[in-house]
Amino acid sequence: MKRLSVALALHNHQPVGNFGWVLEDNYRHAYLPMLDCLEAHPSIRVALHYSGFLLDWLCDRHPEFVERVRALVSQGQVEVMGGGYYEPILPSIPDRDKSSQLLRMADAVEHRFGRRPTGLWLAERVWEASLARPLAEAGYRYTILDDSHFQRAGVKTEELYTPFLTEEQGHSLRLLATGSRMRYLIPWRSVEECLAYFRETAAEEPRLVLMGDDGEKFGGWPTTAKLCWEDGWVDRFFTALEAESSWLGTVLPGPYAEAQRARGPVYLPAGSYPEMLRWSGGFWRNFLARYPEANAMHKKMLRVSEKVASAGSPPGAVTELLRGQANDAYWHGVFGGVYLPHLRRAVWQGLLAAERGVTAATAPATSEVVDYDADGACELLLESASQNVYLAPALGGAVVEWDVHGRNAADVIARRPEPYHDRLRLGGKGEPVSVLEEPLRVREPGLEKRLHYDRRRRLVLQAYLVTAGATLRQAVRGTIHELGGFAAGGFSLGRGGVMEREERAGRTRVRMRRSVHLDAAGQGLELRLTLESSGAALDALLVVESNLGLVASVHEGSVGGHPLDEPLDLGDGSRVVLAQPDGGLEYRLSAPPGSRLWYYPVETVNNSENGYERIVQGACLLALRPVRLGEGDALRLRWRLRAVS
Repeated sequence: MKRLSVALALHNHQPVGNFGWVLEDNYRHAYLPMLDCLEAHPSIRVALHYSGFLLDWLCDRHPEFVERVRALVSQGQVEVMGGGYYEPILPSIPDRDKSSQLLRMADAVEHRFGRRPTGLWLAERVWEASLARPLAEAGYRYTILDDSHFQRAGVKTEELYTPFLTEEQGHSLRLLATGSRMRYLIPWRSVEECLAYFRETAAEEPRLVLMGDDGEKFGGWPTTAKLCWEDGWVDRFFTALEAESSWLGTVLPGPYAEAQRARGPVYLPAGSYPEMLRWSGGFWRNFLARYPEANAMHKKMLRVSEKVASAGSPPGAVTELLRGQANDAYWHGVFGGVYLPHLRRAVWQGLLAAERGVTAATAPATSEVVDYDADGACELLLESASQNVYLAPALGGAVVEWDVHGRNAADVIARRPEPYHDRLRLGGKGEPVSVLEEPLRVREPGLEKRLHYDRRRRLVLQAYLVTAGATLRQAVRGTIHELGGFAAGGFSLGRGGVMEREERAGRTRVRMRRSVHLDAAGQGLELRLTLESSGAALDALLVVESNLGLVASVHEGSVGGHPLDEPLDLGDGSRVVLAQPDGGLEYRLSAPPGSRLWYYPVETVNNSENGYERIVQGACLLALRPVRLGEGDALRLRWRLRAVS
């Protein structure tokens, strides 16, 4: 008789730093109804995974939910999987942190649910062959990968219905394949279509079809609450499985993987699910090359990890470090990711809290020249107990990281073209790469007119020359005409942190010297800049641009007494305050006399589960100073920027 085993593995996850109302909404519409339905169908077996940030929230806000899941575990109906506690991309973090993440989750699952996990949910199913060893050393027996992982290694589709065995340096790990067809059937197609697929797949020999996918697609994604619960899709699906129990049965993946002989050895190339491979260009780490802001977080994480380990890994600092490894802010596909400021802010807060935890309050200031971000050019790192300032001579000498009051004040992402922008411009035409992109949803009209792109990274205290007729509109649209390449060109680094660049600006030869100094109070910077000209007279505007991370909504706070949500010509002046009282932080800029001040919010247009939307990434403050230099003239100016908490 032909038979078939079905395994369902639901990955329930919320990013570190996500809003409480988002967690509650997913709890009400996805996590709770699924638990209710499982209790109503006791013969249906399911593997569940709750990432650490979500599990902590559930234990705090809904402890009765955790107890109900524990009861299903004790009855043998549910298997709770482990993983990295804060959902890191495991290949991207140091081995010592892999171990901490994996063991912390295994301990938590055993404590909360009464059984130590044997299976691991791999964040974003990002696999590299070297993972087999640390996973096995942490006590995990199996993980789930996409069928495309196996197919890229030459495994045929008809061979995917059995466990596989891989190893790294003699440490073995079982691998189960989640079928892409299963992911696109459940719950998007009818129950009858699912049963038809099961019938055509059933065989005389043991076979397993597995669906490992996000638990949020059962009520948390747009339209799925109606589909899964109001229209009863999940209940009908479970009822149909029960009715066909003579040949069709649900199993827990862990016991099944142990009971069946594994096929091996198999060695799979680096990969992820098909959509992720398209977004990343075939390899997850490409995101670090595509988004320098993500790379900056990643390399800061590596630096902090080394500091924490060198200090003996104090538990509090380790926890904050692990929180700073949460994957969601390090990449971008169709939705969110690196473009969500609150997720980036959570990563930075974790990393900086870990760093503070191993830095003595009386530690002396240090200066180091090193290529910390692996971009091929050295940076100047100024670190003290109260603030860190990282300067990039190769990027105009500007500040690429400013750690102050537990935040990276330079955390602003540039506006870049994304593949889905074309679909917005075309009014919905073009091929979507995810089922969630259909139909085209736009949260406000006219977003296609706000698609402006930047020439370079957005940094702090960027200094450059522009034509005298430059306008705020040009600055907002990224079309302002610059004289020379001072904003992003390479500067030579000399003694005392003085950086220098000489080039032609129009018909004039201009030399710019600049240096950044930390103030004695430990919460501010001073830019000292000198311009010297030779040749024809120079008549231009000198711009000092600072892109600053916001700590609250753009609708909360003010700049120069005006709202933050629209571009502003603040007029002539040498001082301005950007305040966000709800976030407990304000920026104070002092410019040379004779300056003019502009402001605009840095906005990107991104896709989300609920449609295309504007996201404010930060605040851009520009101080413009007319410059008129004749042959051999020199001009020396200073700007001060403070962050006050």
